[in-house]
Amino acid sequence: MRVLVVNAGSSSLKLRLLDAGDALVAEADVDAPRAAVDEAALRDWVAGVGPVDAVGHRIVHGGERFRSAVRIDADVVAALHALTDLAPLHQPKSLAALDAVLHVLPRTPAVACFDTAFHATLPAAAATYAVPRAWRERWGVRRYGFHGLSHAYAARRASELAAGCRTAAMTTRRISASQESHSLGRISSTPRKLDSVYRLER
Repeated sequence: MRVLVVNAGSSSLKLRLLDAGDALVAEADVDAPRAAVDEAALRDWVAGVGPVDAVGHRIVHGGERFRSAVRIDADVVAALHALTDLAPLHQPKSLAALDAVLHVLPRTPAVACFDTAFHATLPAAAATYAVPRAWRERWGVRRYGFHGLSHAYAARRASELAAGCRTAAMTTRRISASQESHSLGRISSTPRKLDSVYRLER
């Protein structure tokens, strides 16, 4: 099984081909300025790396509907485009990458993995902003949480490193600028906790 991992960045499309043991087989960064993917370069690279059995796409926003990875089909693609208003800077880049790869590998099974899924079970007290109820109901305004794929990896890796410990605690933190650093986080006077805290027990 060889899986192509697709991660749309701010100006490039990061491609990593992994084997069944998660070893890196091939990698490339394809130019994608302003979410315009160089499809010819993508096609040439895919042709040169050999068979691709499945594709995994990092998608920034899954809204409230997508709380775990999902097989991509026309309905899913349409639903993801409808969520663009929730992540207007990042969602279009993810979807442009998805469309380009679908054109190049139309028969290859593809799965969307969401940065918001890791935080989907936030309790209402943590997910609710201090804004009018009408805003939350009409526009889906809530705390979704971001960089979830990174936090999920950190949690899994910490669990492996802490094997044998009865109880351990950890905090993961994104050092780079976060999509959650926007004005809604300052509406409430309650301090915001941007870190993710985990309790690991054995």
